[in-house]
Amino acid sequence: MKKKHFFLLLNLMSSFFLLGQIETSNWYFGEGAGIHFNNDGSVTALTNGRLNTLEGCTSISDNFGDLVFYTDGITVFDRNHNIMDNGTRLYGDSSSTQSALIIPKPEDPNIYYIFTVDTSVSENDPDYGLNYSTVDMRLDNGNGSVIEKNTNLLQDCSEKVSAVIKDCSDKSIWLVTLASLDGLTSTYNTYHAFEINTTGVITNSVKNTFANLNIEDPRGYLKFSPDGNKMASANMSAGLFIYDFNSITGILTNQRQINILDENKNAYGIEFSTNGNYFYAHTSNDVSALEGAGHKSSLLQYSLYETDITSTENIIYKSNNYRGALQLGLNGKIYRTISTSY
Repeated sequence: MKKKHFFLLLNLMSSFFLLGQIETSNWYFGEGAGIHFNNDGSVTALTNGRLNTLEGCTSISDNFGDLVFYTDGITVFDRNHNIMDNGTRLYGDSSSTQSALIIPKPEDPNIYYIFTVDTSVSENDPDYGLNYSTVDMRLDNGNGSVIEKNTNLLQDCSEKVSAVIKDCSDKSIWLVTLASLDGLTSTYNTYHAFEINTTGVITNSVKNTFANLNIEDPRGYLKFSPDGNKMASANMSAGLFIYDFNSITGILTNQRQINILDENKNAYGIEFSTNGNYFYAHTSNDVSALEGAGHKSSLLQYSLYETDITSTENIIYKSNNYRGALQLGLNGKIYRTISTSY
């Protein structure tokens, strides 16, 4: 479940920079780590962040690339790196793969939603599922305040959550997670797509149930391709899947499983290239941290324009490092977390 904050830059530049993504100019993650993306495509390390988390976190900037706030899904920090007013005890988890995701309310520059996904790491640790909290940036002298906290959408869900634009004309957005059909059990076979539009969060989801999908290992990322037409779901020992996504209806079709040929078969971090032709997975042998040495990982590439995606597997890098995240940056490059210890 856990990742660290040491990054390896992969030179996977497309022929263009990602445009219209200035809101991703600042990343805060790991143990006080961060990155700022400069206008020339270079990056600058940030050392003023206050996060101390093993896994999921999220940051958002404004249209000028200036930080608005960031969170690990539990505590929210404002632009000045102070705890935001009422910004504690959100229902994320430091051991949840994608603990939190910030989504601006369409056509309202003052309101943001923080979606959180919880996980249980012990018998006495409750799992609060999928929730969202609301931030109003007009409050506390423009530093923001959490005005509504932990509104429940699903009682139980996986550790993964992602979002994609539904309609550019009205700027509505889909928020997607993996859960059971009713959101009550911990065997997952349904992707729930929740719409966020100018009226707020629509609490009834579009349900995409796959009869041959029974995920019991919730670890791993959920990602959309840059054009929003494909979605990938990594589930460690339970498999790696690719789907076609209809951004107008929220419907997923054409489920394909990528059968990892490499010895490190458990997919955790995943990402698409900027042109959507290639797909990357950070996999591991999932040796337990309690067993000490023996954990190995691989960075794998696949070609999505081939019918048999599995057969295109290309091993980019193998090491004794632990598994970690993959994330497409504002400059069109993919960043990978690597760690030599758990």
